[in-house]
Amino acid sequence: MDIRPAPPPDRYDRISILLHWLTLVLLCVLFGLGWYMVDLPIGSAERSYFFALHKSVGLTTAVVVIFRAGWRIAHPAPPLPDAIDILRRKLARITHVLLYVTLLLQPLSGYLSSSFTRYPTRWWGIPLPQWGWQDAALNEFFTEIHVANSVALLCLIVLHVLGALSHIAGPDNVLPRMLPSRRRPASRVAGPAGSAGK
Repeated sequence: MDIRPAPPPDRYDRISILLHWLTLVLLCVLFGLGWYMVDLPIGSAERSYFFALHKSVGLTTAVVVIFRAGWRIAHPAPPLPDAIDILRRKLARITHVLLYVTLLLQPLSGYLSSSFTRYPTRWWGIPLPQWGWQDAALNEFFTEIHVANSVALLCLIVLHVLGALSHIAGPDNVLPRMLPSRRRPASRVAGPAGSAGK
């Protein structure tokens, strides 16, 4: 019987892959809504609708990110290929940490910005507590953080994508680790002496 420890996985588990691409879809929706709704007439019903939708999607994204962070702690990422040098490993780690920070700061700053207005925050129609009071200065302060953080988040996403694409042509291709796969693990066939077949 082969009692050697199983080698570490060479790709992310299915839940991690699902959460990764779900986060991307939600972010695309949020950026699209954000760019569209800011130009709508102030006080219009359409603007109010899209702002409420943006808040709901943003808070949903926060829940997904928090769950994803917990899942990542319990299920560590597969090791990077040996061909990737130490500098790129450090850059990848820093980028991932900053992505999580900005992903969490974005909904928090948006929630705080909304809390200092007379407009209550609702999550898919469910009213949430207001953390502040009507204060135009504080609303503007957290709105500026929200906007600046969105720019930082977008830059990190671009950097993350470029980093992944930079490996495609070489032996250190990491992109398949996060792509859905229909590949099934090879079945283990018993050998003549009851040992696992190779």
